Amino acid sequence: MHKSYLLGVALLLTACGPRPSAQVEKVELCTSVGDYGMLVNAIEITVSNPASLKGLTAADFDLVNNVPGSFVDPATGKAPEAYEDDGLVVSRKKNVLRIEATPFNKAGKMEGFFKRIPWELHCAADSALSVTPSQVSAEHIAVLDDCIHGEFSFGGLTREYMLYLPKDENGKVLKNVPLMVWQIGGGEYDKDMMTVATANRCLVSLATEGIPCAALVFALANPNYSYSASLYPEKIELIDRNNALQMAFIDTLIAEGAVDGSRLFCAGASSGGGCTMRFMMQFADRFKAAIPCCAMDPIVPIHKVDEKYPGQFTDDVEKVWKGNCVYKWNGTEMVWGPMDVQAFVKLPMYFVHAATDRTCKVASTYAYSEARKRLGAAQDKVLIYSDEDLVSWGVAPMMAHFSWVPLLDDYSEGSPMDWMISQF
Repeated sequence: MHKSYLLGVALLLTACGPRPSAQVEKVELCTSVGDYGMLVNAIEITVSNPASLKGLTAADFDLVNNVPGSFVDPATGKAPEAYEDDGLVVSRKKNVLRIEATPFNKAGKMEGFFKRIPWELHCAADSALSVTPSQVSAEHIAVLDDCIHGEFSFGGLTREYMLYLPKDENGKVLKNVPLMVWQIGGGEYDKDMMTVATANRCLVSLATEGIPCAALVFALANPNYSYSASLYPEKIELIDRNNALQMAFIDTLIAEGAVDGSRLFCAGASSGGGCTMRFMMQFADRFKAAIPCCAMDPIVPIHKVDEKYPGQFTDDVEKVWKGNCVYKWNGTEMVWGPMDVQAFVKLPMYFVHAATDRTCKVASTYAYSEARKRLGAAQDKVLIYSDEDLVSWGVAPMMAHFSWVPLLDDYSEGSPMDWMISQF
């Protein structure tokens, strides 16, 4: 019998035979920043033998302990359970198997207050393609992987930053775009840059929505920032010095043509909400709008103290703003002096808070917004979330301080983010 015929038969039998077991070379995650941590969007498995991937479908795989990235299920108000439908989509390119899924919490399923049960990917067709987190060798983070990570020095300080610059459909960086500067919360102070960048969706929110806007976050070190920081000159001097550093860096971006100096916006939450207020006290004439969220009290003591009479906090804030109240860089040092009240009240602000916030009580938002109104502010807006509002965004009432979650997730008409974008 002819040798070529025998070879053809052998190849045919091999092709029709059982699929060989996969020889896995590496496992990689495709993730994104969620409201409360990282989300897994896809798992990519690279094998040395492509034939082992042939014929695999979503039906061959199952995810376990894959829960939504929220504190509570908006439908039940209870801790989220694993998805009934994993939303799996399987595709293959040469020797790489890609398994897309409904985004799930990278940390796994919560059990009690402190324990997490890791997620797992099971493959019924080939156990070699079953995956646990311990096998992951690399992670690709949407948006953050495209950010510029660097350091900047000014006024005796050096701080790390991450900067996102939007690109066109050809991957070319857009020029002279709007810029949103995010002021980090106290929970991110003195932390590494990636912890800051993944703490919430501040860097990725606009990019995920496809909005062509730059986003900037600095890793700040304010070890002495606390409630009633305004009572301590060295504390507010450091806050203002950090802001001066950020403004100096923004000026370099403007000079390079990266961002449009007439379209600068600032937002921040918690301690960052307080820093947003102080940033605008320093540079109100440079910004187009600001969103202070669940703001702290680096202007007058508001938290951990009681009003002596109704309206005292507003009176105190108004009095401070009428006098010397802010440090500014004079080219050599930070100098104490008055702010530009006219520019400050002309700058529109959208105040955001939760009614039952127990970390930074809503009294700060009422005091700041009312004091600005007394000074002549006419364009401000205020949004106070109820517990029901928070639950609809996956925030448990006991976590009411997390009002930055609906802030950064909501782009519906009239929302604070929609309000900001309308001014681009």
